[in-house]
Amino acid sequence: MGLLDRTDLVASYYTLTGAHLSLPPRHSLAARAEAAAAAGFTGLALAPAEAAAGIPAVVGATGGLAVPELEPLRGWDSGGRGDEEAVFALADALDARQVTTIQVVEDGPADLLAERFAGLCARAAEHGLTVGFEARANSPVSTPAEAAALVRAAGAPNAGIVLDAYHVHRAGVTLADLTPVAGLVVSLQLNDMLAEPRPDPAEDALEFRLVPGEGAIDLPAWLAGLAGLGIDVPIAVEALSREHNARPLEEAAARAAEGARRTLAAARELAAR
Repeated sequence: MGLLDRTDLVASYYTLTGAHLSLPPRHSLAARAEAAAAAGFTGLALAPAEAAAGIPAVVGATGGLAVPELEPLRGWDSGGRGDEEAVFALADALDARQVTTIQVVEDGPADLLAERFAGLCARAAEHGLTVGFEARANSPVSTPAEAAALVRAAGAPNAGIVLDAYHVHRAGVTLADLTPVAGLVVSLQLNDMLAEPRPDPAEDALEFRLVPGEGAIDLPAWLAGLAGLGIDVPIAVEALSREHNARPLEEAAARAAEGARRTLAAARELAAR
């Protein structure tokens, strides 16, 4: 199997909450899992906050749908443990393979951040987890190259980088820029962006990150290019937009899954030419 032939699509956590990132999910976990499975997703990503319901309740609500990824884990960059306890408990119960994390702290010596990140990775390794670091266009680590520098400085064998299509393109990162870090990529997040992004980076990222194929990114060409770099990793769909959140849950799930499938089909056709 190559990247363009993957069928193991994951619904990222925020894709099906039906609410802004700052708000609790509008839909129950059981309903989200059912809608994801009906749309053809093979997995669902969960957030640390889900653990508040109790591990048995979470496991029961997933209805047997795989939970390969937990996101986002915060707190390590400030020297704390953040949501680690909840994340690791969920990972153990659900047999997750990856925890995705971000950097929130604006400043700090590079060697200290690398040390703290290495500590997180070591603790995650005890639970069999890969740690995927996601660079975000509106954060202190805004490019895959910067994320790769942190991963390499940490020296953790279970760490890698997550490529979010929106953030990669919003930061102006090209396929040539990705060539040196291709070997560190552990997962992809598919989404799209407006042809004219909102001037407020936070508003644009959190309220106008569109379903694949509903925006201005040439995702088929990007995916074909990634495949050409030898990248073959799990794919998640992550849509965070006002319009998407307002859709009925079943429609949101079906639209997200179908957008990803159409994008992959177009990428396969392009690569075959």
